[in-house]
Amino acid sequence: MSGETKKSLKKLICAGIVTLALTGCQKEARATLAETYFPLNVGNSWTYTNYVGDPIVDPGHPDWTSPRPGSELTFTIIGTEEIDGHTYYKFDNYFYVGPPPPNGDWPIVVRNVLFRYNSIANTILTYRSIGEDIIRYNFTGGEWNAGWLGLCRLKSDNVICSVPAGEFSDCLNFQFGYFPYIGPDAAAFGEYLAPSVGVIKFVRPGGDYPDRLEGQDVTFMLKSYTIIPEPSMLLLLGLGGLLLRKRN
Repeated sequence: MSGETKKSLKKLICAGIVTLALTGCQKEARATLAETYFPLNVGNSWTYTNYVGDPIVDPGHPDWTSPRPGSELTFTIIGTEEIDGHTYYKFDNYFYVGPPPPNGDWPIVVRNVLFRYNSIANTILTYRSIGEDIIRYNFTGGEWNAGWLGLCRLKSDNVICSVPAGEFSDCLNFQFGYFPYIGPDAAAFGEYLAPSVGVIKFVRPGGDYPDRLEGQDVTFMLKSYTIIPEPSMLLLLGLGGLLLRKRN
């Protein structure tokens, strides 16, 4: 390769890096709270440890997982599915919130859950069936009725939360299936979300929940996680490495 060709190649690589960097910055500036607090990329994974709670056994529902105290759960985004013109990200497992089954106890995890962004409404929606999305997270605040998830709310923000994976600031605390007529602090399913990470803490309420649930709260805390960068950022890193090798 001639000297002029090498110079031209370097210029092209530099121009590409600058373009991708600007694009990445613009995308970051446009990122909604949903995208910030719930990163969806295939390969993302989160591992949680169960610190408190009694074991739950429900052999009648094979799609539900009931871990024992001290056990670990790992959730991974294993692919995408196109449904009704929308891209859904498929989790192999995810935390269950909602009512108990007619003849069983509350599960902790349900398998094969689909999520998608609704950036216009600044929300995350969880998919249940074609044409029917249930709002799991609403980042605009306030309360919303999420069908079988019950009454939900963004209870608090700017929370500092410590878990085995580290200390996270600016966390959001969501509650699902709470009963305001019992009181402002009535027991409910709770999740804490950290920016650029996702769910770092999940709490299933104990015996003061107004139904059949008994025993202690079940608390899962984030132990480790892997967040895959956006494809454009991976290309940017690759071009940067190529430029460095060429310069050396």
